[in-house]
Parts: sequence; structure tokens; C-alpha cells
Amino acid sequence: MNTRIGFDWKLKEGIASPLNFVVLLVLLLSFPFVLRATSALSVLAPGPGAQVLTTAVVRFCLVVGGFLWSCFAIALVGVRRRGKVGATQLIGISRKGWQAVARDVGVGAGTLLAMGVIGNLSNIWLVRFGSNGGDAYHAMLAHNYIEAFAFLLLALTAGFVEEFVFRGYIQRQCQALCGNIPVASALQLLVFTQGHLYQGWIRLVPVLLIGLVVTGVALWRRSLVPGMIAHGLGDGLVAFSFFASRL
Repeated sequence: MNTRIGFDWKLKEGIASPLNFVVLLVLLLSFPFVLRATSALSVLAPGPGAQVLTTAVVRFCLVVGGFLWSCFAIALVGVRRRGKVGATQLIGISRKGWQAVARDVGVGAGTLLAMGVIGNLSNIWLVRFGSNGGDAYHAMLAHNYIEAFAFLLLALTAGFVEEFVFRGYIQRQCQALCGNIPVASALQLLVFTQGHLYQGWIRLVPVLLIGLVVTGVALWRRSLVPGMIAHGLGDGLVAFSFFASRL
């Protein structure tokens, strides 16, 4: 692993142009303003009545989902224009048969388990420090099928898009920028973690830890697939638990 640091602002080894990279970073950093401008965070303080709550949940999911796909589109355009790697190559999709697919699924399951352990331990830690995890954490609960399906679609979107954008595009661009994988990973995790500020400062701890896990898996496996599986299923637990309770 390269431990030297040397900044290349022109991103000669990057998978997209510097302009594309800057545009995506600016968009990602604007996320809190997007949530505020669209009133997406009204999900944290819904008015009386279940219908208002459902409307707030659907708005939140549509805004966040639309934002994520916009980020994906910018990253994909940048990757295609530079032409150094294809989208499937960046993801690390294997063409070596069912054994490789089974391996990715197995690693994804292990990653999901690690994420679950981190989440549970974090909740215990948050309670000890006098926090219930924040309003955002408790607002992300499905109360009917509309909310459950909205959360599920958002979870699958987040699992695919966030891994592609952060562990794929931004990780590779930061490596081209500084020539150092640990530093690039730290920069990527910084951008990833700040995007969850709406959940409250204290919730950034488990977000950072989970980000470390999926980053490590992506670097180890040289594939985003296990992280996409774990991330999508992990975020989708809210919907899955609702569906399971109705069986």
C-alpha cells in the first residue's frame, strides 16, 4: 500500500475530470440546504394525523432518492467522459461465474452482520450518554405499506448509489488526488459522514464506523458489490421489519 502523499490537482490518474469532481462535491455538500429548501425534514416534526406523517415520509424519500440519483448521474457522466474505467469495472462486477457471485453474497452477509453489531452497540452507547438516537432515527419507522415501500425504495437506492459514489467514484478520485489510499479513504469518509448531519451529531459515530467497514470491504475485495448488498439490506430493515410484522 502506498504511504506517500503527493497532491495532483489535475487528477491525471483520476477516473473523471477535476471539474466533474468539484461539481459532485459541491452538490454533496449542499445536501443539508436541499433538505431544508424542500421541507424534507418535516418528517422529524409531523403534524397530527397519520396522513400527514405519511406525506412527510414520502416527501423525504423522494427528495433524498432524487438527490442520490442526481449525484449518481454526475459521477457516471464523469466516468464515461474520462473513459479510463467503465461503470461495471468501477463497481467490480465479476464475470467469473456463480462462485464469485456466491462469494460476494457471503461477504455482503458478513458485512451486514458487522453493520448490525455496530448499530446495536451504538444504540447502547447512545442511551448511556443520555441520547435516544435523535428524532431522525425514530422518525424512520414505517407505519403503513406506503411508508414501508417508500423506505424500501430509498434503501435500495442508497445501497447502490452511495457505494458507487463514495466507495467507488470519490475513493478513486481522492486516491488520484493525493496518491495515498488511507488518506483518500479518510477524505471519502469525511464527505460520506457529513451527509448524515441531519440525524444529529451523535449519530455520526455509527455512520462513521459503518463507513469504515464498507470502505475496508471495498478495498479488500476490490468490489463494491458486497457493500451494496449490505448497505441496501441494512437500510431496508425498517421496511423488512414492517412487512414481517404483517405476516
